[in-house]
Amino acid sequence: MGHFKRRTWWIAAVALALAAVALMVLPAGPRTIAGPAWSPSAPEVRGVYHIHTVRSDGTGTVDEVAAAAARAGLRFAIVTDHGDGTRRPDPPVYRHGVLCIDAVEISTTGGHYVALGIGQTPYPLTGEPRDVVEDVQRLGGFGIVAHPLSPKRGLAWQDWQAGFDGIEWLNGDSVWRDAPRLRLALAAWAFAFRPVASLTSLYIRPAALDRADLVAGQRRVVFMAGVDAHARLGARGGGASSWRSLFLRVPSYETAFEVASLGVRLADPLTGDAASDADAIIAAIRAGHLHTLVGGLARPGAFEFTASSGGVTAEEGDRMPLVGAVTIRVRANVPLGGCIVLFHDGREIARASGDGLVYASNRRGVYRAEVWLEAPRDARPRPWIVGDPVYIGTPDASPPPSIDTGGPAIPIATDGRSWTVEHGPGSRAALDRSAQEVTLRYALADPGPSAALVSTSAIEPRATGLAFVGRADRPMRISVQVRTSPGGEGLRWRRSVYLDETPRDVLVAFGDMTPAAPGAAGSPPVRDLRAVLFAVDAVNTRPGSSGQVTLGHLRFVSPR
Repeated sequence: MGHFKRRTWWIAAVALALAAVALMVLPAGPRTIAGPAWSPSAPEVRGVYHIHTVRSDGTGTVDEVAAAAARAGLRFAIVTDHGDGTRRPDPPVYRHGVLCIDAVEISTTGGHYVALGIGQTPYPLTGEPRDVVEDVQRLGGFGIVAHPLSPKRGLAWQDWQAGFDGIEWLNGDSVWRDAPRLRLALAAWAFAFRPVASLTSLYIRPAALDRADLVAGQRRVVFMAGVDAHARLGARGGGASSWRSLFLRVPSYETAFEVASLGVRLADPLTGDAASDADAIIAAIRAGHLHTLVGGLARPGAFEFTASSGGVTAEEGDRMPLVGAVTIRVRANVPLGGCIVLFHDGREIARASGDGLVYASNRRGVYRAEVWLEAPRDARPRPWIVGDPVYIGTPDASPPPSIDTGGPAIPIATDGRSWTVEHGPGSRAALDRSAQEVTLRYALADPGPSAALVSTSAIEPRATGLAFVGRADRPMRISVQVRTSPGGEGLRWRRSVYLDETPRDVLVAFGDMTPAAPGAAGSPPVRDLRAVLFAVDAVNTRPGSSGQVTLGHLRFVSPR
């Protein structure tokens, strides 16, 4: 019996010692530091962006999200449930003192794209990234690339030439996916004791920040931090009776909101009117008048960044000319051990350990500042505050290159026998033609939601593209396709184009087309093409829809 007691005592002592060691290595909680020694030059509101609710794959209602944001001391929350834009967004509303703004996260064929400031869309937004970016801009919205470098297949952004408006340099979902397994295991242990600190311990300088700097060197882009909050840990999908519906509501919305947030600088204080306040916040985000605070490291945080040249002063997100020299001023309530770091075109050019940095330069380029804090048990400091860039003396983005159409145009006759229609099972398609135009009348069914005009006119081997004048009876997208066989499937390439009631000139370069069928790769081999299709399908048109598309002045274009 005595031996048993001694063994039990030793086991208990070892367990207590291990527990004590484990508690000693818990990540430190957020540091509480003094506020700034100056008065802000403009009103600032703090909030969070990229949140999911029960309307998609989150677990909380909008009201619960707002309550969590209020407990985290925030003023606004931008909800971004998954969708295609056809759901009418909820109007802005104050809940628990937090302004709730409804947005949407759209799935493209090459990553996810968040759209702010758009209403209900006339057709589903999906398809290739460049098409969704174009649609959001045409609808007056502001689009942000979500989790751009996510290691999860299907989430990472693929089209870096698309003219997106913003990019998430920090994403809460990617932070844990990027973490080494040991760091992730330690964070999982610490979560039960210090949830905010444990999530923050996974955070290091993400590679997406360097990618954002590369994009900013080419054109203006807004740097965003997305919490990507779901309040859900567990498998997703399946019905209510499926094991896939089993999950834990962790990390909570409040925990995610305390890790990182946005500080948005406004021209005027919020008024309390939800609609006008939402417009002001989205306008400030569009302008890039914001910075990110990683509150899981320290709080509160204050940050100001200005650039002056030739009597003109700019702030984050602004573009200004370079007249003589430029003076950069940065100030922040930097805690002991921290520093302000200034970047020019993505490279560090200055560092200051106090609460201010002043730097003079005569170089054009993109200037941006961060505040770094020392990271316990980590050799590399971590960005605590990340500012948006100022663009000084940089040109506007150059227009996309146009294809050479200086050679002869080869007309495609609209009244010949080369035109037919194709449609999926259950769908209907009819063809009307005249000497000048050809019209597709369609009605899409499910299954088989597709209908197409097909031309088997000979394609000029030297052609570099296809041009036409098109219109539709409603705003929509059609898929312009080329195929290696006159009928049936064959190898196909496609390019989506927008049409509405107003006739518009459309030019589709073969080099811009992407494969649309297994076995197709690269650009279409013009000499092997046997058919051109103008298709309406379920990518951008819902089953049950009907309407018509009219095309005229059809021609192949060729180089000089």
